Amino acid sequence: MVKGAQRLKDIVIDIIMSSNFVPLTAQELVAKIDKIPRVSLALLPTILEFAPNISKELGIKLYIKRDDCTALAFGGNKTRHLEFIMAKALSGNYDCILTGASSQSNFCRQAVAAANKLNLDSFLVLMHGIKGKMMQGNFLLYNILGANVNVVEGEDLEQIPKHLDLKYNELIKEGRKPLLIYGGFGKEDTVLAGISYANAMAEIDLQMKDQNFMADHLFVTAANMTQAGCELGAKVLNWPTRIQGVSPVYWEMNIKKDIARICNEGAKMLDVNLEFTDSMINHDNNYVGEKYGAPTTDGIKAMKLLAKKEGIILDPVYTSKGFAALLDYIKRGIIKKGENVIFMFTGGSPAVFAYNEELSKKNS
Repeated sequence: MVKGAQRLKDIVIDIIMSSNFVPLTAQELVAKIDKIPRVSLALLPTILEFAPNISKELGIKLYIKRDDCTALAFGGNKTRHLEFIMAKALSGNYDCILTGASSQSNFCRQAVAAANKLNLDSFLVLMHGIKGKMMQGNFLLYNILGANVNVVEGEDLEQIPKHLDLKYNELIKEGRKPLLIYGGFGKEDTVLAGISYANAMAEIDLQMKDQNFMADHLFVTAANMTQAGCELGAKVLNWPTRIQGVSPVYWEMNIKKDIARICNEGAKMLDVNLEFTDSMINHDNNYVGEKYGAPTTDGIKAMKLLAKKEGIILDPVYTSKGFAALLDYIKRGIIKKGENVIFMFTGGSPAVFAYNEELSKKNS
């Protein structure tokens, strides 16, 4: 009964939006985004690559958005996020950044690299997680990039803000002037990151026109920010595409509600008349496996399949699980034969080297 009432509410919202909202072209959307402060960190646009071999095997038309190729310190989707988040560093009196996540965080790797480009020191607070202080993958890159790293015990990513606040107060007492970046846990940061992926959708819109197709499905492995931007951009551009988020982590929070929040605040920032509810968001956490950071058997198989067919190497924590979901959706008939599917390859390649034991098992 509750679900039925919510669905009715969503239909009413859609009717209201359709009568008051005029879709934007990609160029119009980019013009709005260009009014928001930003620093140049990424090589854009990234390509939208048709994958002919695996498309033939799967019976679909698969296109891969190569956001692993954004260039900053091995690239990835977080570079887009940081173009908008780090713009704050230019307007304030900061001498360093402070951020945190897991010990093999792609966000932290790219945040440190972005700080280096802006001549700022970096402080990281990292949850120990599965890999801890193993000097490999992203953790090795923190060292090469010159970050100041503090590893705390535990695996619960939702504890990160608490640890960041403690470190922030410590740095202030030392006379430092840190820019505190909460990333996926900061309300302003998440909205700015979402805007960056509305911009990516404008890129894809133009690329689809060039390649003469419209996506039936778009798959993105994301916690909240990247999917929110995809949802927002698709709605602004009036795509018929089903956006499917695949979660890499089990959250205590209502993640669909948080994605809808990011979409709504992003819509306000762009001055577009749109409203999102959590029941409008497709976000699947059935492919996480044991826990965040632990590769899955299906994820590793999916990773090896794409590597074998297209020479594209996914990562073991995020995109391998997203691609496993895509394969399963085909098997279950959710993705139909012949449909156009975009897979957002959000990067994470350095983490491959921290999972050498898991990935080298013969039965994977």
